[in-house]
Amino acid sequence: MGKIRPLSETLIGKIAAGEVVERPAAAIKELIENSLDAGATAVTVEIQEGGLASIRVADNGSGIDESDIRMAFERHATSKIIREQDLNAISTLGFRGEALASIAAVSKVTMTTRTADSETGLRVKNEGGRITDIQETACPVGTTIQVNDLFYNVPVRKGFMKKAGQEASAVHELIVQMLLSRPDVSFRYISNGKTEYHSPGDGQTATALQTVYGSYAMKFMKEVDDHANGLIIKGFVGIGENGRGNRNQEMFFINGRVMHNKILNEALETACRERVMIGKFPVCALYITIPYEAVDVNIHPNKLEVRFRDETGVYEAVLSAVLMALKENNAFEHPVDMTLGPKKEAETVQNKVASVLPPVRRPMLSPDETVNVCKTLPESAAVFQPTPRPMPEYREIAPPLTRPDPVRVPSREPAGFPEMRESAASSEKRETAEVPVEMKETAEQVNTILSSIRKPMKIYGALFNTYILVEYEDQLLLVDQHAVHERLLFDKLMKEHAEKAQAGQELLVPIVLGVTNAEQRLLEDNREALESIGLVVEAFGEKDVAVRTIPVILGEAQTKEFIRDVIDELQNGRDPTFEKKRTQLLQTACKHAVKGGESLTEEELRSLLDTMIEQKVTPTCPHGRPLVVSISHREMDKKFKRIQN
Repeated sequence: MGKIRPLSETLIGKIAAGEVVERPAAAIKELIENSLDAGATAVTVEIQEGGLASIRVADNGSGIDESDIRMAFERHATSKIIREQDLNAISTLGFRGEALASIAAVSKVTMTTRTADSETGLRVKNEGGRITDIQETACPVGTTIQVNDLFYNVPVRKGFMKKAGQEASAVHELIVQMLLSRPDVSFRYISNGKTEYHSPGDGQTATALQTVYGSYAMKFMKEVDDHANGLIIKGFVGIGENGRGNRNQEMFFINGRVMHNKILNEALETACRERVMIGKFPVCALYITIPYEAVDVNIHPNKLEVRFRDETGVYEAVLSAVLMALKENNAFEHPVDMTLGPKKEAETVQNKVASVLPPVRRPMLSPDETVNVCKTLPESAAVFQPTPRPMPEYREIAPPLTRPDPVRVPSREPAGFPEMRESAASSEKRETAEVPVEMKETAEQVNTILSSIRKPMKIYGALFNTYILVEYEDQLLLVDQHAVHERLLFDKLMKEHAEKAQAGQELLVPIVLGVTNAEQRLLEDNREALESIGLVVEAFGEKDVAVRTIPVILGEAQTKEFIRDVIDELQNGRDPTFEKKRTQLLQTACKHAVKGGESLTEEELRSLLDTMIEQKVTPTCPHGRPLVVSISHREMDKKFKRIQN
């Protein structure tokens, strides 16, 4: 007797449901997509216990006609595609005809629907995939679907569900994606009776983002608007303090559909590399319009992943668009706003400190003793130096970049920089005074000759020998001297090495490296590109290659490990030497930049600031840290109670 037999329709339905409806969030996604395909401009999603107890999705879409009611619950029944050719240009969110049938197969569903040309609506009940009741009812135009007891008839699947809170988090993430994917639709999301989100549906991406992230986060959002390689790319990218610890907030919408693709993530993160801290990821809501035939959305049961015909073209287009949005330089004119902590938080910290530390006992002073709290220093003296100490002896003095009035910092520039040294004898030594606190009552007003600075700035010295204090317009700016110098050095090194041809060093004895057939073909296909960077590789038998010339980067010949890195980069479609070169240049710039805590003269501080302004540098260092932080005059007035709110 044969062992192969057909499955029952009930079992087929449950298996199919498991592929589409793996958890409450997946069911909600399918229902929302049906609402959007029906032309809804308002969608309400309400859940109880993370969707495990109940799900309710209501819309004001076109509704379902009475003649289609039963067919709507059948598997692979849809109005969205007719011919086989339609699969090559899918423009709707749902198209397989599985959503409602799959959800109904593993739950108890009540659907209420009405079309615009009907006087009354219909209420349909379906339990476990079988329609049990159909009745007329009064209801508004649109469709409302109530799902109860999800997976009640599939206990194995239900046993794999996470706790209600974790399932609710998955639904929360989904709603954010849907809300951002359609700013023209008003979404209301209710969890356990509490309204979490309610977007206006005004069609503005910025409004939708503000609904999700708040107004403060919008300060760190950069608008993207570009087109290239047949793609139109719009949206926003969040950098700086918007950085997250994972990629969950990197959202891409392909022709209105939320999709995942590693090519898009790589392009975004490469463009934002120096604008978020190392270890953090940018936030984005990027809307990509691409010809339907150039993208395949039918490669995943839940339509979560997408595949492009021209991945390289897509990568380059997204990279270029984001870089264009972040091209805003001039760190001095675009500082990071700093807000002084709220009163309650400050009081809490103060109370904690007071409870640990003993009271401070101040020495008694005789009537003849005086305390010189504020003493005027000579104009050439530095300020904000809590402990007087002699000027450190500099053996060599050199600027970070060529300037008429160079920055004098301890010589630490790497080989290859212009020789711009001054003798220690020509540098002025800082005057010192034996006082408890050194301050300057009236800071020197520096009238800069740079056209980009419309108003004069006042330099008050360096706080902790690390942060340069500058008064500019109505702000107090704090400039990180190490980060600024590092940025200047790094940009200079990158420019120099971009202009130089890559040199190769011929080996006396070729390096023989074992590779696979695919890797050997990859190296052969990229022969010209590799030779242009100084890497000459030839086939050496069936499973080996001979490396006859290797690149020299920063004066250092590369090793066998470098060849492996090149192969990996080629497989990922990236420049095989860029990452390695960038890493080495970054280390060089960091090593030779002036350090935090190093004392600089007032002239050196001023010249470093002028160079930063003149070069219009990126607002962050190569590691993603901000160069300039600002505290507004108004913020200070609020903390000192000079103004209210």
